Amino acid sequence: MTALGAGTILPLVGPSPGAVAAPRPTAAGGTAALPPPEVTAGASRTSVAVAAYDPARYTRAASGALTVSDLGGTPARTGVVHEGEQLAVLTRGCRTVVLTGPERTFREDKRPLDDTFPRAIAQGGWGLSPGGGGWDTANGEPSDYSVVQGAGIVSIVRQRPGSRHLTLKDDRVADLDAVITGSFGAGPADAPRSLALTFGFQTVSRHCRARLAFTAAGAVTLRLEKAVSATSVVSLATAFPVSDSAPADSSWSVRVERTGTTIRARAWRADLPEPVLWQVVAENEPLVVGRIGVRADADSTTTDTELRISRVRILAATWDTPVTVSHRSWVRVLPQPFDGTWSAGVEERVRGWLGSTAPDALGYGWHFLPGAPRVASYRTGPPELGAPVLGTSEYGPPQPGGARDEGADFHEYMGVDWTFGRVPSGTLTKTADPRFAGALDCSGYIRMVFGYHLGVPLAHESDHTSPGLLPRRSADMAVRAPGAVIAQSAAAPPALTGLQPGDLVFFDAETDTGDVIDHVGMALGTDTAGVPRFLSSRKTPNGPTAADLGGASALTGTGTYATTLRTVRRL
Repeated sequence: MTALGAGTILPLVGPSPGAVAAPRPTAAGGTAALPPPEVTAGASRTSVAVAAYDPARYTRAASGALTVSDLGGTPARTGVVHEGEQLAVLTRGCRTVVLTGPERTFREDKRPLDDTFPRAIAQGGWGLSPGGGGWDTANGEPSDYSVVQGAGIVSIVRQRPGSRHLTLKDDRVADLDAVITGSFGAGPADAPRSLALTFGFQTVSRHCRARLAFTAAGAVTLRLEKAVSATSVVSLATAFPVSDSAPADSSWSVRVERTGTTIRARAWRADLPEPVLWQVVAENEPLVVGRIGVRADADSTTTDTELRISRVRILAATWDTPVTVSHRSWVRVLPQPFDGTWSAGVEERVRGWLGSTAPDALGYGWHFLPGAPRVASYRTGPPELGAPVLGTSEYGPPQPGGARDEGADFHEYMGVDWTFGRVPSGTLTKTADPRFAGALDCSGYIRMVFGYHLGVPLAHESDHTSPGLLPRRSADMAVRAPGAVIAQSAAAPPALTGLQPGDLVFFDAETDTGDVIDHVGMALGTDTAGVPRFLSSRKTPNGPTAADLGGASALTGTGTYATTLRTVRRL
């Protein structure tokens, strides 16, 4: 929280060893300490950093002459300028203010995952991994793929020998450190079989793999290979003899580390210690970007073969082009909607914000991405007993098939009951469901950022009439969230000409719900490729993201969210 408040760097490295107590908030309009020159994030892959800047620039603006002018538009906007630079934009009827401040860079990269198959799927695939996206299958029939509690199954019947592939739906993985663990039943006496960790996977005939080959006699060999066509496989290194025997039902692990043009792999029997040395190494191998997955192969025509994968771990990985958004916009929230009048109170508030790198809507939102350290609030009791209010969030608990359950509101992430005021009957209390501890669904995420952290009044989920409150559900938010509609269209994406960071964006993304809003996010800014990005908590990535797992988090293009955007609101 100290780093977040200072604004210098927010590396997301987790999980943290323990919760950190959040400091008490400063007085309204207070200015946080200004950061020193830019520092590095170390080994952190997902982060938000503030670039080096001249604090004197904002000190002069905070105490100097400001020019206030009408910027026009619908809704009407007011601009605040100092020394020829626009430093703030206020929107009539809205509480959010966008200020120009030190440049920030938001960077999201591949998250680690550990899939131990805590689900059951009769046949057809392996469902959703926890945070790594869904599993795709290739080759074979739906009946070849299933999940029992604790294992992903690949069945290769003797009538259809050959290879089977499962890959995680993340096409842009570059560097990686990944491990798979699996076991075969009794081996066939007439043919070899193998399991492999695949990477750089593009198709079944174009990928790299670390393949653990078992002979019919039981010998085990590790091979590092590249499939370049349907009929051609290139060996990348000298094969390594791992063992001269493979006891029936023994489990084996294969690990691959790729860094740039170097690929290293090792394999071992899972009940024995992992080897210290890499057993096969390929140098100067051109980088092949693609998916990570599992390959099973059996050639027996007399015996059915079953591979049970008990664990798939991505210890670390990077995308070839991580999501990166850089700009100077900071999103603050007024205590009351701006009525169009540049009053003394509004001026004092805006001057106090100039140059401040205290947490804003985007900073708070980013602090729920994977790897963010957990922060506890003093408001719920002594610091050592405080409830978490920041830190890596899931979307919701897994359902039996691996999908994520929705329903996690802001206070359920915290694990505390919450009493809502301003309802017709006086107050209503919502009991926190323990299943949703540490989780935020899409609207719960927005309510956590703008409601709990930034003070926008929140409605109880049953309150559909009280004005000025931020509703519980995305469909209700789109219609009656406090503030103003910036853009709207009933059946097509609206124009984005008025969009600014911090705006809420609403989607009709799920085909089975009809023409209704079913998802909400927050505009983040434009990435390095010129694509406007948004932050939202989503089921497939299992939590908040601005990246493309399970659908591009982009507001332009041909992706699901770009084509189903329907409403933009400013709180």
